[in-house]
Amino acid sequence: MNEPDRWTRLGWHGIAFDVPEDWSPDQVTGDYANGYLRVEDGTHVRLELRWETAGRRIAPAATLVDNYLKQARKKIGRRIGEPTIDRGRTVKELARHDHEAFTWRGGFHAHGLLLVAAESRRIVHLRVFFEEGREDKALARRIFGSLRAEARDGYDEWGAFGFRFEVASRWKLEQSSMRTGCLQFVFRAAAHELEVARVSLADLLLRKSPLEKWFEGFFAKALRGFGYTVRADGYRGHAAAVCQGALKWRAQPLGILRRRRQVTGLAWHCPEADKLFAVRAVTATPNDPLVARCADSIRCHGT
Repeated sequence: MNEPDRWTRLGWHGIAFDVPEDWSPDQVTGDYANGYLRVEDGTHVRLELRWETAGRRIAPAATLVDNYLKQARKKIGRRIGEPTIDRGRTVKELARHDHEAFTWRGGFHAHGLLLVAAESRRIVHLRVFFEEGREDKALARRIFGSLRAEARDGYDEWGAFGFRFEVASRWKLEQSSMRTGCLQFVFRAAAHELEVARVSLADLLLRKSPLEKWFEGFFAKALRGFGYTVRADGYRGHAAAVCQGALKWRAQPLGILRRRRQVTGLAWHCPEADKLFAVRAVTATPNDPLVARCADSIRCHGT
């Protein structure tokens, strides 16, 4: 298999790397501390990502690989004979991290990477599968070399199905929905909420109502209880809608004893991509700049 010409970025809970454009998430479980992500190309499973948070002491990557190989041998038993394993390789782009790359042949065939992210104390394990006799070394090298396993300047990278954005590390994913034509991610930090969304078939949706009305309808449940305005605006040369408002006092329990909750929102229509992009936040800050910061990290049509 030749190395693909078109690549995209896949990012989940602050772990991000390049994958061929036709690869996409198939199964995701877990949270920031521990989890699993499986990627397929529409026919076969091509990649698995596992991560876990270490305790007080973190074993060296070489020891962790020892443990993994021992467990893998137990799982396959004697059904296929002794696997062939190449070990001890490093990835120059990951030189600042303790890591080891290796290849397993037997029962399944995969290039593996095990990395210790010291700042987050997370152990990251990537496996890129290949068919026997077609090792796709250049492809695995590109994926491993592009890995980013820790926040950059306090921000985590997220990406799926070509939708990429950044969120401050203090925000943890509460729920996600990746339906055909609509991607939604809801994050939480204490009592605050941040939602990021991408919706396809924008031209069709906007035939029935202007962008401002679409924003109100799309976030109708989230805006319940708020007094707000949505006005037309512009953003990066596109038609946009801006939302500002505050929770009504009667809708806020013990309202007079707490800072009033504020809603800030921004949505825009990208005709080149035929998509709608939206960011909504509920915080204690009016017109919270975190919405603009998140929106600025989104690539809507290759910009």
